[in-house]
Amino acid sequence: MNDMLKKGFFLGLGVAAYGREKIQTYVDELVSKGKLTPREAEEWKEELIQKGQDTEKEWSQQTKTKMQKSFKEMGLATEDDINRLEAKLMAIEKKLEEGEN
Repeated sequence: MNDMLKKGFFLGLGVAAYGREKIQTYVDELVSKGKLTPREAEEWKEELIQKGQDTEKEWSQQTKTKMQKSFKEMGLATEDDINRLEAKLMAIEKKLEEGEN
């Protein structure tokens, strides 16, 4: 599972890099054709990149939510579950130590 998440992360990075290159190429082409000024092109490029980042964040959150739901349905422990169990274990250990003294 960890390997799959790692591959997905690197795929996302690759797509982001490829997307930026494509945007830059497209914007440069519009400037060379005289359809945009260099200043307009830079502003538009930044706007497109920002929209892409916003969409990526939204997709990441949706993916995270779906994964959490899947993990819960599979009965896997969450970090909160583990922390709660550790706290209970420490309380039991403390009571046992007090009982020995």
